[in-house]
Amino acid sequence: MEIIINGKQAYLKKNTSFEYISENPLFTGSDSYTLTITFPLKDCPENIRIFGHLHRQDVEKNKVVFNCDIRDKDFFKSGSIVITQISEVEVKTQFLEGRSEQNFDDTFDDVYLNQLNLGYPSAEQRKPSYMTAASAWDVAYPSRKWVALPWVNNTSGNIQNAVEKNQYGDFIWSSGLTTLTFQPYLLHILNKICQVMGYKGYFEAIENSQWKYLIICNTLPAAWAAWNFAIALPHWSLTEFFEELEKLMKGEFCINHKAKTITFEFSHKIAYKAKNVYINKVVNKYSVEVSRENKSDYLGATNLAYAENDNRFWAYQSCQWYIDEHKKEVHEYDKLTDLLAYARTQKQCGVETHETGRGGTSTAYTRGYPRNSAAHGLFYAKDVDTYFIFWCYKSELYKSFHMYSTDSDYNYYIYTNRLMPVNQFGRRTVDKDAEDVEINIVPAWIDYTEEDLGPCLFLECGEMGSAESWLEETDEDGNTTGGFNPGSGEGSFGGGRRVNSSGIGFGRANDDDDTDYNSGALAQTNAGRAIAKGEQEKNDAYFDKLYVGFWSGRIFGTYDRLPHPMVDKLEINDDFSVTKSSYSLRINQEQNKDKDGIPLKYTYNIDNKKKYTFSFLSDLIPDPRALFYIDGSKYVCEKITATFHEGTGKSQLLKGVFYKVI
Repeated sequence: MEIIINGKQAYLKKNTSFEYISENPLFTGSDSYTLTITFPLKDCPENIRIFGHLHRQDVEKNKVVFNCDIRDKDFFKSGSIVITQISEVEVKTQFLEGRSEQNFDDTFDDVYLNQLNLGYPSAEQRKPSYMTAASAWDVAYPSRKWVALPWVNNTSGNIQNAVEKNQYGDFIWSSGLTTLTFQPYLLHILNKICQVMGYKGYFEAIENSQWKYLIICNTLPAAWAAWNFAIALPHWSLTEFFEELEKLMKGEFCINHKAKTITFEFSHKIAYKAKNVYINKVVNKYSVEVSRENKSDYLGATNLAYAENDNRFWAYQSCQWYIDEHKKEVHEYDKLTDLLAYARTQKQCGVETHETGRGGTSTAYTRGYPRNSAAHGLFYAKDVDTYFIFWCYKSELYKSFHMYSTDSDYNYYIYTNRLMPVNQFGRRTVDKDAEDVEINIVPAWIDYTEEDLGPCLFLECGEMGSAESWLEETDEDGNTTGGFNPGSGEGSFGGGRRVNSSGIGFGRANDDDDTDYNSGALAQTNAGRAIAKGEQEKNDAYFDKLYVGFWSGRIFGTYDRLPHPMVDKLEINDDFSVTKSSYSLRINQEQNKDKDGIPLKYTYNIDNKKKYTFSFLSDLIPDPRALFYIDGSKYVCEKITATFHEGTGKSQLLKGVFYKVI
């Protein structure tokens, strides 16, 4: 056995051994490492040449890390060796390899995403005259590194990158628009991070997948002049950023801080390459019941969910609890087309007129659908694997009665509904008692505008934590509408915006001001009101989540609707037409395959309550990611331990910790 440290051969203490542990990253996020390896210094000039210049103070601060290779016959590992303790007599170390080495290095822990200089399109590129609306949308990555999609600042109600239609019905930039804002592609941001940090990125796996078209939707208004993509990103360390991406994309970033490289591979492809292992020479076996507190951390045994976010429809888009409670009552359709045919008959409700049979008519008024209507329920279309409900988006005054007994008016409305998908982004639940893992990169907020314009990207850019209320604009007749004005430079959405409770804006529309100006209260200046409110809590970023969607340079659906990022494979328009795409951010897609025919599912269902330990003979250390066949049963491996002896090298006797696949 040879141990090479910084290019020089090191020698172990006589008659000693060390344990080498190969872990499955799906359990702990680590790869391979050793327990303590002891090297003598006294009477060993070879080791003194390697370690003799060390300072104990640096060792205590874990600052001493050397390159290290361990070789024994067919076994070879290259990584780092960390000095844990040193004296005049000996030095104690630990070997780290792969993700274990990556986890130990804290280079990215104190580098924050929103404090980097990630660039922005130039002042010339930000002019609407630089490119037409069509050309801004029709080109995707890698030809273009960002896109200028229309979006609504929900805090103010203003639309950014506003458009209007010309005489031919085509979208053009609004006449009053002076500056464009942009949504960058994820790959562009990854490459910029590598450039800024002095690393080389290898992201071919992303470039050859649908994730190539993932855009970061966090954007700030042009008036704020935030000409750095980083400013709109969360205050995450780079370590946190890559960890969140791994959860979203179900893959692994390998960050080699020594070589200054960052690579990415999808977990299902790593698992596919790990060949099954058959253990025939079992020496010893025992099992132990695992307490609830000590259950394994296997990724396949955790619940996975997106974090709560600003999207006002999020309660609908992630409602697995409701699906679980009402599955037995669901109205199931084999085909979405059949459900849509029924939905068209339910578009309006509230007023129903029937013939009486005597030449007259009878009119019934209800608040929404009649009490016994099936439209109150939950629907499911099997061919698209999607749940739906009817959602009311408009009310129009139909008739008003004056009640003389109470001297009050009683109004009846016609309600207009849409068939709305629900729980597209519902949680993956393995067990109600399992650990919950939360993804803080979430699907972009896509909200409805006018019926003839369709959905649009929305963002909440205001100060976090301000007191806000949800208001809808209602005209003098009691009609609730959206109020989009596409021709006014910045544009405006009335129906979906958040405003302060007085409805009057001072600078920023989300100022927490409940002064009754309608009764003649004094109108103080911005400075005066700010001082009166006292010091407010400051936030480290405009957004605490990363909002994402797909943009492939193509408008899905009809070209007379506003372009917006795709977050799911299915959208139902207000006329009950369907917009479909191949892009989706659903968590529960593991039953599918990628474009190469490889299953997306890379974990197994295991009995998490019983841990098995097998001792077995093998010349090689098996890949712990593999599926193991032992005594006729399938097992998932947590870790394998091998012992290396100073004189004889690696022992054939290995010990592994396993969980049975169920």
